[in-house]
Amino acid sequence: MKNLRVLTLSTILATSLFAIQEQNLDYISISMGGAGVASSIGSMSAYINPALINNKDNKRTEIGLSIGAGLQEYQLGDPLNQLDEADVGDTLDRIANGEGDNPTVKQNALNIQDALSNLSNKNNYLLISPTAGLSFKIGEHFALGVYAFADAKAKAIVDGNKLDYIYYDETYDVYIKYDPNTGKYSQTTQSDYETNSVEYAMDNGETYLKVNAISIIEIPITYANNFQYKDISINWGISAKYMRGTTSYTDIKFTDDDYDPLSNLDDNEVETSTFGIDLGAVIQPNDSRFKLGISAKNINTPSFDTITGEKYKLKPKITTGIAYSINDLVDVAIDYDITETTDELVNQSFRYIGGGVNFHPVTWFSIRAGLKKNLADSNNYNGTIYTAGASIGLKWLQIDASIQASQNEGSYDGTTLPRYLKANLAIVSKWGDN
Repeated sequence: MKNLRVLTLSTILATSLFAIQEQNLDYISISMGGAGVASSIGSMSAYINPALINNKDNKRTEIGLSIGAGLQEYQLGDPLNQLDEADVGDTLDRIANGEGDNPTVKQNALNIQDALSNLSNKNNYLLISPTAGLSFKIGEHFALGVYAFADAKAKAIVDGNKLDYIYYDETYDVYIKYDPNTGKYSQTTQSDYETNSVEYAMDNGETYLKVNAISIIEIPITYANNFQYKDISINWGISAKYMRGTTSYTDIKFTDDDYDPLSNLDDNEVETSTFGIDLGAVIQPNDSRFKLGISAKNINTPSFDTITGEKYKLKPKITTGIAYSINDLVDVAIDYDITETTDELVNQSFRYIGGGVNFHPVTWFSIRAGLKKNLADSNNYNGTIYTAGASIGLKWLQIDASIQASQNEGSYDGTTLPRYLKANLAIVSKWGDN
């Protein structure tokens, strides 16, 4: 059998070539706990809150290029590693060939049952999220962009009632049951095979790895402006965006030897063109260092077709945030998701609160740090997510790196990794004076 871990990752990565989902593309926000609705500055800020383009502190023309990737693992890595080491296909073949008294076969069979039993009782997924963005901020009123973001997921679907080793012996026209605890074989019935056999479940699509993805390429045009209400400055902005989405899915059998992920994904690919609307506002009292921001993304609920006939909907996401400049060197910000989003495939909800600090002592260098947490994760699976980033370079060419990593870790193939990990690299060029 092919290496199951490599097969799963290669399938997700193949999906990601045309499978992108909405992510945070702003390099400053990524490193400040995801906060940016009231604080982000620059061409990428239009993606978070279109009102931020109209900023009295940043009237420059700016171009930004950003690439990144995210990885999340939720209770799938260890069982998948266990199944891979047990070599499911080979173990089932050896059991059917009468090698059940072999100590290695017995142990592998027990490990397979243990891994599948764990997966049947737990929500699980492996998620890869590549991102890319090219943005243009033109003065203080307009911005353009091309954003690509993906969400490709693998989830184990397991029938926990069918974990017994039962197979059909064509030579003697009987059904045979194998007990991995004793290494012994016994005769059983077809009914027992169809009701309890792990082989039957795998052959009939009841136990397998499901991979699906949604991809979106956005091309937004952003306009922002400002008006005064008494002693309060109110910035507002709107982004109208063309959206090209691709949905796809495929299934992987735990016993596949010659699976071709690219071919299967091509067969199940559906493309859709639509549009989306984002709105935003930032409120700041005159002569104050305090800002209050709010953004509403995808307020028209854009949707994308799937091969099953169902619609993949991007529901509106509303986030509010505050920012405060302590002095000319230090800024702090906090964002809070008002709405909660749910991923139905992996049965997981997301609603973040996060914040951070930005220290910029000179024009050519800044360093940032922050924290964020998923308030909708009742199991606290990822724990607190730590964020950090730094920028260096002259205004016409700056390089920025940012990272997010969860407090809680998982073990996979003997390697300990954060359960949530995201990295981003950006190149920014600015012209003109504030």
